[in-house]
Amino acid sequence: MSRIEIDDVDRQIIQALQEDGRVPFLTIANQLGLAEGTIRRRVARLLDEKVLEIVGVTDPLKVGMHTVAIVGLNVERRRIEDTIERLKQMPEVRYIAVATGMYDVITEIVVQSNDALLEFLIKKLNDIPWILNTGTSLILKIAKQDFAWGPDD
Repeated sequence: MSRIEIDDVDRQIIQALQEDGRVPFLTIANQLGLAEGTIRRRVARLLDEKVLEIVGVTDPLKVGMHTVAIVGLNVERRRIEDTIERLKQMPEVRYIAVATGMYDVITEIVVQSNDALLEFLIKKLNDIPWILNTGTSLILKIAKQDFAWGPDD
């Protein structure tokens, strides 16, 4: 993965969008003393290069998803990419990372109930035969969830 060059103007644009993803480009342009077209082109470049993604983030507990869990997976090493591809297809899986340490793959699972989590663990994960074992931790409270970090943080 190549590193994308981000300058101070890009950082300021990113910061403005992290504070409010709906802020008009004209507002950012006025704050930075630049033309709106400049901001529009820079944001387009940041989006195209996958440096920036503008999304709406919900609190799972406030939208009826009352069970959040971290599930670590030990898998056959040669099947890590296959595992990731299978997990990507599951709507319950919100986050997937390859890791070192106790587990090869770490996931965040968000479902409506403990019963739904149990069904996910014993049915859906069981359909992936090369998963050797798992470890599950229930999230009792999300104390901080901050997506506002940028380049050079």
